[in-house]
Amino acid sequence: MIPLSYNVRSILRRRFSAVATAAGLSLVVFVFAAVLMLAAGVEETLKATGSPRNAILLRKGSTVELTSLLPREAAKVFSADPAVAAQGGKAVASPELFVVFQLQRADGNGTANVGFRGVTPDGLHLLRSETVHVIDGRLPQPATSEVMIGKAMRSRYKGAAPGQSIRIARRDWQVVGVFEAGGSGFESEIWADADQLIDAARRPGYSQLTVRLRSPSDLSALRSTVDVDPRFNLQVKREDTYYQDASGPLAGFVRALGTVIAVFFAFGATLGAMITMYAQVASRVREVGTLRALGFRRRSVLGSFLDESLILALIGAAAGCLFASFLGAVSFSTVNFSSFTEIKFRFHFAPAVAAWSTLFAVAMGLLGGALPATRAARLAIAEATKG
Repeated sequence: MIPLSYNVRSILRRRFSAVATAAGLSLVVFVFAAVLMLAAGVEETLKATGSPRNAILLRKGSTVELTSLLPREAAKVFSADPAVAAQGGKAVASPELFVVFQLQRADGNGTANVGFRGVTPDGLHLLRSETVHVIDGRLPQPATSEVMIGKAMRSRYKGAAPGQSIRIARRDWQVVGVFEAGGSGFESEIWADADQLIDAARRPGYSQLTVRLRSPSDLSALRSTVDVDPRFNLQVKREDTYYQDASGPLAGFVRALGTVIAVFFAFGATLGAMITMYAQVASRVREVGTLRALGFRRRSVLGSFLDESLILALIGAAAGCLFASFLGAVSFSTVNFSSFTEIKFRFHFAPAVAAWSTLFAVAMGLLGGALPATRAARLAIAEATKG
């Protein structure tokens, strides 16, 4: 086998062509990694919204809370279920209403759908207090038209700032606080008193009921109780699983569209790598002939040129992933397909993103180097030594 040090020295002697090839590959890896980070950001944001300790009750057949309806009586019945945790003599449960209203963008560039969540005082203090924290202002007072906004909503829409008011459903809602929720999808919502929002939206009940389980193993017991109750047509899901499933359509769309774009870029980068490697073979005919005359077999020459191509691909992968990792500081807004509301999230760089991006680069390197390497291996010794 031809030693790897030979390939490294060969690349160093041809710095310009090597840098050009690696740069082209790194650009494609950057685009591909950015796509994966975008999809992962959607999944992580919505996944962080739920907890494996919680269960969510929805109308059977509803995949999202926007289309679900849960009667007030059902909320009372299942909040008192033995599988639900209690604190201070009260069930750790939160019956909530989720509705969508249009708000004017702060920059005047049209309107956007915004999610409004109605919560009860007990639900806010007992269930949501662990993940939702006010960072500016205060909590809304019960039975009033006061709201608090997620930090991702701040100043993005007209009136979405403490001390200002938002007008929806023929009334003004005073913004009294800003909250954070660990980077979850809640930060792209506006929260109000459940009864006030039910009245404003003219809804007969809640959208869903979220409960804290005594232990994760109690999920099956709660599900059995809900399934056999003839009065209500409800289903039970683990909360984190529900939100993870909700991210599927949007994340899948982003991943599919981005992959198509990355493949077009990859075609150009692979073609560039192939041209570069063909040029190297043409300029190193005598060198290849010398290697063959020294006793190196065709497969050794083939492997040597493929090694060079893979080294350039790995350099491109490292550079592309490095630059893509800086996108972690960038936030992005888009429409969540499950709720048709705007959601804000960050690019998420994970080991899986780096692994897939590296495999993508290796595939480009192999495709770009295969034909030139084959040509080098097939050169006849007599002709090659003549140059």
